[in-house]
Amino acid sequence: MKEYKRFDILKEDISHFEGLEKERIFAPRYSYDMLPLDISILGITNPDPNYYIKRDSSRCFILEYIVSGKGYLTVNGQTYSLGANDTYLIHPGDECEYYSDKNDPYKKYWINFRSYFFADFLKAYNLSEPRVFNDMNIEDSFKGLFELENISDANDDIYLPASEILYAVAFKLVAHVKKVTSNSSLAARVKSELQHSIGVPITLEMLEKKFYRTKSDIIKQFKKAYGITPYAYMINLKIQAAKNFLANTQKTASEIAEYLCFSSGYHFSSIFKNKTGFSPREYRKISQNSGGSTKKSKS
Repeated sequence: MKEYKRFDILKEDISHFEGLEKERIFAPRYSYDMLPLDISILGITNPDPNYYIKRDSSRCFILEYIVSGKGYLTVNGQTYSLGANDTYLIHPGDECEYYSDKNDPYKKYWINFRSYFFADFLKAYNLSEPRVFNDMNIEDSFKGLFELENISDANDDIYLPASEILYAVAFKLVAHVKKVTSNSSLAARVKSELQHSIGVPITLEMLEKKFYRTKSDIIKQFKKAYGITPYAYMINLKIQAAKNFLANTQKTASEIAEYLCFSSGYHFSSIFKNKTGFSPREYRKISQNSGGSTKKSKS
């Protein structure tokens, strides 16, 4: 695989790119639409805090697996927080951007391919909607894909073994979704998702699509298990994170509000005072002078 660092990559479906990657390009001897599967490119993204890609409309399927570190994906208006062993699948036509975490940039494997049959497969197994599959390790599948470069650089020579690997991954996706949806501990899974989403936008609509359950069912099951709504639980998590920032960093209230995805600094300050009895400025002064002890705190 060749290694490059460029900021003007002329890829037909990428509107912006930054980062350090290793890639392998495969080309068909004939028109790609003559093959049931056409691999455009596959590669490895090395940890890079500046890694960023934006696609106004993807022209192919993009399958990516996070090996280590953290990152973020926004696809068709929904934002996901990504970590090790997470897999995601971008579909043709998706508007998306994805980038590594500045403090813990991810390493990931990826492959871009075209296949009309793959789209039909996903539709047949009700997999047209999910984009992110948490805790799903497909590293061995990618190792098999990387071995394809030892066969040929032409799609005509590799599309059969590539098809075997990618359809095996597709079946794993189906099994993974079935396992997630059949798990009875919906509340626990929602709780875990909220705990990992403090610094990214998250809505009931996003939870609904991730866990394949209605919003009312999510709220009902969560409140039954924990005596609180998912929204109230998330606010408590954000307030606790804000306390830590105020006590241990020099971040301003506006910076904390932005990081924790409050609509404004005023909104953050209002909720913070309602929950703790202090304004952010008061809490910082008291906590830093007393080593974190605030007797007036409500939470």
